[in-house]
Amino acid sequence: MKKVLLILILIFFIAIAGYQIIKYQHVPSYSGKVEIPGLQAEAEVYFDDFGVPHIYAGNETDAYKVLGYIHAQDRLFQMEMMRRVGTGTLAEMLGEDLVEVDKFFRTLGIPKHAAWSTEEWLAEGPRPWKAATEAYIQGVNHFIQNGKLPIEYRLLGHQPREFTINDVHGIVGYMSFTFAMAMKTDPLITKMARSLSPDYLKVLSIHTLPEHHVIPNHYPERDPETKELILENSLQAMLEKLPVPLLEGSNAWVIAPSRTASGEVLFLNDTHIGFAQPSVWYEAHIEYPGFSYYGNHLAGMPFGLVGHTRHHSIGLTMFENDDQDFFEEQLNPNNPNETVYGDEFRPLSKRTESIPVKGKDPVEFEIVESIHGPIMNEVIPEIGKLTDNPVASWWVYVLEPSKALEATWKMARANNIQEVEDAVRLIHAPGLNVMYGDKDGNIAWWATAKLPIRPEHVNSKIFLDGSNPEDEPKGWIPFEENPMSINPPSGFVASANNQPDTLSNGTFFPGYYYPGDRWDRIAKTVTARNDWTQESIKDLQLEAINENHPISARSMMAVVDPGLFRNYEPVRAALENWNGSHDLDAIAPTLYYKWLYHTLHGMMADELGEEDFQNFIKTFLYIRSVPKLIQTADSPWWDNVNTPEKETKKDIVETALKKSLEELRDQLGKDSQKWEWQKTVVLEHPHPLGAQKPLDRIFNVKAPPVTANEESVNKLPFTLNPDGIHRVNSGPAMRIIIDFANVEAAESVLPTGQSGNIFSPWYADQAEMYAKGQYRPMLMNESMIKNAAKGKLLFN
Repeated sequence: MKKVLLILILIFFIAIAGYQIIKYQHVPSYSGKVEIPGLQAEAEVYFDDFGVPHIYAGNETDAYKVLGYIHAQDRLFQMEMMRRVGTGTLAEMLGEDLVEVDKFFRTLGIPKHAAWSTEEWLAEGPRPWKAATEAYIQGVNHFIQNGKLPIEYRLLGHQPREFTINDVHGIVGYMSFTFAMAMKTDPLITKMARSLSPDYLKVLSIHTLPEHHVIPNHYPERDPETKELILENSLQAMLEKLPVPLLEGSNAWVIAPSRTASGEVLFLNDTHIGFAQPSVWYEAHIEYPGFSYYGNHLAGMPFGLVGHTRHHSIGLTMFENDDQDFFEEQLNPNNPNETVYGDEFRPLSKRTESIPVKGKDPVEFEIVESIHGPIMNEVIPEIGKLTDNPVASWWVYVLEPSKALEATWKMARANNIQEVEDAVRLIHAPGLNVMYGDKDGNIAWWATAKLPIRPEHVNSKIFLDGSNPEDEPKGWIPFEENPMSINPPSGFVASANNQPDTLSNGTFFPGYYYPGDRWDRIAKTVTARNDWTQESIKDLQLEAINENHPISARSMMAVVDPGLFRNYEPVRAALENWNGSHDLDAIAPTLYYKWLYHTLHGMMADELGEEDFQNFIKTFLYIRSVPKLIQTADSPWWDNVNTPEKETKKDIVETALKKSLEELRDQLGKDSQKWEWQKTVVLEHPHPLGAQKPLDRIFNVKAPPVTANEESVNKLPFTLNPDGIHRVNSGPAMRIIIDFANVEAAESVLPTGQSGNIFSPWYADQAEMYAKGQYRPMLMNESMIKNAAKGKLLFN
């Protein structure tokens, strides 16, 4: 017995020693000295209580070399994943399961566009943003060459190559793709339009409806001469293989001094992005003579896309404008290498690309392009199933090189509101709502994107006729006509991915906008008082109320036999009195979402088929259409086309209710008073390696239940499903609040933590704070930072 005990003790100490050795080989260094060749002067980095680096350097290039090194030691594997998505090289590192993903991104043209942007970058003369970017890349590469690589590389048996400017442009392309809602939606809408009668589509919100909330514009006075017309399997299943999250939506609002207790601007932003570990944003504070900036950085990006100085702040949400069309081409019957275009024929271009595959021979495949863009049939299964004709993707992003680096560099260094607008103009795609507030009391919102002028007859959600020149875009709307609001009389600007109002030229620009539930809650709340503070506004940023869902719930309850709720009176009463709250102890949402799923499935799966129904509930179209679908009593969707009888709303809704109550009884017990929402909510932040068990227990970050919801201000969505388990898949990727009365007291929080290194103390230290709606400081005060630092790195 003693011998066995000694052996167990020995194994225990060997395991502990082994862990410590592995940790030592891979843990980031937060104290000590680092030598980087080429630094012009000594630089210091102080790490605060949450691992945020505060960089003090003598000049700009030194600061960005240090940032590159620090960013890489915390997030190198995340950088690796993002650059491989954007350059179409995932299979080289992760194996043949990712070949189809690489084919998709290469066909779409992101790696090709990155190479074009790099060519233009290299051809341009010296520019300060180029010098800063190149310094950042040098810092990343110095870490790759000399630092302790994260353990993921050892587990995958891979050695990272050096970073390049082309990788940075590939990451910009990945970011732009995540906004491309058309690929997930247009094939489905086209199929509906071709297979169902027009009455079916009338019940859907394919375009913005009158009852949706629009963002009001408030244009500044401009020189009229500047307003000139410028003439010129499933996809979802494949995207679920991506090792990086998709950008999905956001909230931002800026309150003018007239509505705040301090008499200064109050600025808020929470970008909505797929949950993952590490968190998407990496915070860093940079100080050098003439520059002080606190930024939120994407992995591999030198300049913060969101950030603030002591004078102004920049925030982002998704514009959701429609910047991608699909053209169904007609082949020349006498030459399959040409397409019909009016009375002429246009040649198809072809190129062969080779995809490196880990442990396998490279995979060669052909990319075909028409005059409208790449042919997508092979890489978007929904298109291949819909038509045998080639379907080309016309996408604004790939039509000109990216200037995102120049734009973000200039936004951070702007001295006034006009210089910010000048920088914003450089972003042609993806469409972004850029939010602004400053110490001078200015507030602003610009929707930045190149907006095509489409012919009036064109429905941009349905495949266009590639042979008809009349379907082509006719030019571009000048930036001055873009949606925007500069210092409006309302005293606030806000965007929540909803439709902007008509432009100053009368255009109601199409897009994949959300219905505006979040924007309406923000607008009503902000305008209800004139004494907002940094503390009081938190209740709105954390609010989990949706006013539309109770209306749909009551519409469903109005047609069912009340006797169906026998023995379930508590949940019936809760649903009747529901105000749309998703508090953890609420029981109304527990029944509502299951009942909604079975109702929609009963309505639509017979017409769409199971696969397309599942695709439908993962698009913006589902969110926008639910109220009208549920509340339209004479909708053709209610009838089950597979039965001889004609079903009614009552038939479908009652059947769905019976099924929902039975399933919840089996899942949560007979007492519906105990069907608390928190018992059905799961939040886990998945790491790219967490898909493989048991690595999920090591790398994934689990969090307490949150107020999961659809379209509340604190948006924490999930995929509607029949299982009764609501896995929150995205949400605010940070929550920022800044009162310009005291910028140094600004607050934020991340979903997990600053570091992506499993051995860092800041890997998941904010996960519980985030779930509980807590905040932590965004420090800029030098003495506070240095006196309370948890670590100091000295760079020579």
